[in-house]
Amino acid sequence: MPSAPHAIRRAHPGDADAMKHILATGFREDPPLAWILPEPSDRERLSPAFFAPFVDMALTDGQAYVSADLSGTALWLDVDVEAQATEDGDALRQRLIEGLGPEYAKRFFVLDELFSGSHPAHESHAYLLFIGVRPDRQCQGVGTALLAAGLEAVDATSRPAYVEASSTRNAALYARHRFESMDSTLALPDGPSLYPMWRPANPTI
Repeated sequence: MPSAPHAIRRAHPGDADAMKHILATGFREDPPLAWILPEPSDRERLSPAFFAPFVDMALTDGQAYVSADLSGTALWLDVDVEAQATEDGDALRQRLIEGLGPEYAKRFFVLDELFSGSHPAHESHAYLLFIGVRPDRQCQGVGTALLAAGLEAVDATSRPAYVEASSTRNAALYARHRFESMDSTLALPDGPSLYPMWRPANPTI
């Protein structure tokens, strides 16, 4: 008999520490994180502090999912293009400076400015920040199950979705879930490229 699908549930604040660990280990070799934290020993030490504010943000203001065995997690935010700007960005910057140190935080700010300059502003949408899976559980369908669960909730509210794929391999996964490549590619200075992708509201199969 085929194996049962991976069980996915909504995350709660008690999952926060596990979620930070999942993302820190799952993204250890991810090209953009390696660009932000180029020294491997610093990356291992500081990655939980890098992901912490994003985990808290998704748990408080967005949607967060975990696999039942806590092997994977996904973070989503709702982007309202008509909402007035808030001071949340300043708080995020301060947390990253405190958690990473000013030099590494500065590298993230370069990435953040690149993201902000290309982020779609024509329509409100669900923004997929991260999907991460522990290294020992990667390539076993956990990430696909997390993505499917998040998109089911997105489709239930008839919203489009957006993601910056951090590799061509990840872009292929998103394409299988009906994300479409956008015209631009985001290139970090002397670093990797990222691939913006848009998924229309309730896309047809």
